[in-house]
Amino acid sequence: MKDDAGHTRVKTDDGGTRAESETAWDDGLIARRVSETAPGQETHAPSLVLETKTAVQAPPLPLAYDGPLRSRLDALRELVGSSRTRLDSRTLAEASRVLDEATARRKLSGEHTVVAIAGATGSGKSQLFNALAGVAISETGVRRPTTAAPIACSWSDGAATLIDRLGIPGRLRRRPLQSPEAEAQLRGLVLVDLPDHDSAAVQHREQVDRILALVDAVIWVVDPEKYADAMLHERYLRPMAGHGEVTFVVLNQVDRLPGEAADQVLDDLRRLLDEDGIALGEYGEPGATVMALSALTGDGIGELRESLGQFLAERGAAARRISADLDAAAARLRPVYSTGRRTGLS
Repeated sequence: MKDDAGHTRVKTDDGGTRAESETAWDDGLIARRVSETAPGQETHAPSLVLETKTAVQAPPLPLAYDGPLRSRLDALRELVGSSRTRLDSRTLAEASRVLDEATARRKLSGEHTVVAIAGATGSGKSQLFNALAGVAISETGVRRPTTAAPIACSWSDGAATLIDRLGIPGRLRRRPLQSPEAEAQLRGLVLVDLPDHDSAAVQHREQVDRILALVDAVIWVVDPEKYADAMLHERYLRPMAGHGEVTFVVLNQVDRLPGEAADQVLDDLRRLLDEDGIALGEYGEPGATVMALSALTGDGIGELRESLGQFLAERGAAARRISADLDAAAARLRPVYSTGRRTGLS
């Protein structure tokens, strides 16, 4: 629409309007501005009231984005709006998707964090899913593929609309083993067991790709045989290198490795992740969490629970995911505006 001065205006994420920029690229607004937000700053105060089965449950607070993230979303929205007549839809598709998903996620619970467990055939991801839940929820066994459809497990009430967004029906929604300690540690977690990303069934791979684009964080489960698999690194880890802060990479089945072999494989896995461009969260630096465990014996499960608990308590995964998606969308568009060769111009 036009304002009184005849300038084109576009809608912002909060329902207002902003003047549509006539310049092609404003990297300063879209680029990450971490310094504007204090470390650990929350966008809203988390609820400290534990849910009870007898109390009437208040709806969860919706997700809130801080000022810098809202500014970046508005800047990308203006850029996409001003480019629709000059760029083909394929060039703008990913940026438009990011904006749509950011708007959709903002309307849903900010008190829950949706974490997918992803992995290859035989990696033991369903076994890990069951170990975290404390009860056999997802089928495991020698038959492949075992997980034919995603299964969701929620540690607290109020996550129904988040799970609806993933397209997971009620018959595939579960609750973990009722344990006060586990509920307190993993409160707010919505865990999703995905089909195998390397499944022979096309529909399984499509479900994996669809849900990975919607969750707040991912636990990648690898095993000693497939941790260096080209499909995993080229199709998933490398393209998602900028999402290290919402990524866990777990080396499972370390009980199969003798002596110091587990440490050697873990070191090699870290090397591969570094080559993929994924920042590793070591020595207090932000980045991916990498650890070794055995879902079969339970060795390392406690450490993963503790790490997940700290991650959930921060209540920042959803915003970090959106921010990383924004970075990736901006990186794809930057060459179109920054070079003389206007790739995708209509």
